Amino acid sequence: MSTHDFWDAVFKPKAVAVVGKTGSMKGGFMFVSALSTFGFTGTMHVVSTDGEGGLGFDTYGDIDDLPDGIDYAILAVPATRVPDAVRNLSTKGVRVAHVFSSGFSDLENEEGQKRTEALISAARDTGVRIIGPNCLGVFSPTSGLTYPPGVFPKEKGRIGFISQSGGSAQSLAWSGKYHRMFLSKAVSLGNSVDLSVSDFLAYLIDDDETDIIALYLEGTTDGRRLVELLSRASEKKPVVVLKVGLTEAGGRAVSSHTGIMAGSGFLWEAALTQSGSVMVETFDELAETLSALDKLTAKPKTVRPGTKMALVNRGGGEGVIAADVLPRMGLDAPPYTETTVKRIADLIPDAGTGFRNPLDFSAVGGYPGVFEKMLDIIDEDEATDAIIYQHHIEFAHLFREGYNRYLMEALADFNDRSKKALYVVLPLYYSGEEWLESMMYLTGRGVPVSPTIVSAARVAANVSACMRRNDG
Repeated sequence: MSTHDFWDAVFKPKAVAVVGKTGSMKGGFMFVSALSTFGFTGTMHVVSTDGEGGLGFDTYGDIDDLPDGIDYAILAVPATRVPDAVRNLSTKGVRVAHVFSSGFSDLENEEGQKRTEALISAARDTGVRIIGPNCLGVFSPTSGLTYPPGVFPKEKGRIGFISQSGGSAQSLAWSGKYHRMFLSKAVSLGNSVDLSVSDFLAYLIDDDETDIIALYLEGTTDGRRLVELLSRASEKKPVVVLKVGLTEAGGRAVSSHTGIMAGSGFLWEAALTQSGSVMVETFDELAETLSALDKLTAKPKTVRPGTKMALVNRGGGEGVIAADVLPRMGLDAPPYTETTVKRIADLIPDAGTGFRNPLDFSAVGGYPGVFEKMLDIIDEDEATDAIIYQHHIEFAHLFREGYNRYLMEALADFNDRSKKALYVVLPLYYSGEEWLESMMYLTGRGVPVSPTIVSAARVAANVSACMRRNDG
């Protein structure tokens, strides 16, 4: 079997078998329901171990009854039965077995280790490759392969995601609805006893459908290979890594989660930095950074990567806060050029407005047409590389009904024509329902959105680091 055929079996299988209990909310049921809901494009066969049926799909009582020619299997059976199931599935042509079942190294005891060794032995004897155990498996919008519950955005995107956490894998797929960023493919690997993070990373580096690579990483047994691959990947594509377990407490949590040793936090930070990957600290930072990279690298024009921010605010105080925050992220808010200051002064009255960077725009925010002209002036400023605009929905309502929508459209239109990256801060404590509507409008128009100046600054720094590496 060629390498190409193997990865097609992983992400684009023509025939899938789900093995497990199919009674309501049982493991087998969840996967059959998810694949049906998401729209799996291949043929699905169900081995119902509790005799509850296959939700309308071809159903069998035993693996031996399955037809030949199955590419990919999902196992949701007790851990003690998994090795024999793998051996039996190999006779049906199965190339890849996703083991949903837990109860292996994640038990952190001798019995769990014995089960792990038995599974590895079955894989080696048969040639069946294992995803997992203790994981949600593959997500592929192209083929309709998905993890439960299958109610994720179906749009095919540009981001490839490798995760050792099933919950994080689900969350990133879900977040696409709001950030308007979508996955090319993704995998939840769990304990990774066979196919590893490195194996999937090596594939994504040369995958034409993937332009950005993201990882949720707990640990690895092949650290040298992984770092070498990350270095190679970051030379071709932006790579963003959420490495967890960097502290003693986090390391203990990782061990109980997947049974993987997290390793030294100091060594990981040094190795990932050296590889050219961008490290993030939280899931929110991961999602916001990926959303910004997806939007800014997809623009039909060159967006200058840089660390010199133009700050536009709806108040003087928040501008001061922002100016304090930026240096902590490796960013700066340099003064505008004299030409820019003069053009702003000619455009707006000086009462209540600072012409410097940060720019306090509160006194003239309601004047029609001024907002767009001011953004265009800053876009042409030669002292700054990117713009962070802090918006307040409630402030917009002070002027007139519908003004917030006008500003959202003006920001999106500006983003379409701008030469600089634009980041918008939408504070979460204003107008909950309208906040979500505003966020989804902006992200749908290609504008990165963050809820705080701190998160927006982190995203801007991450994007700049990624784009400098790829440009260099």
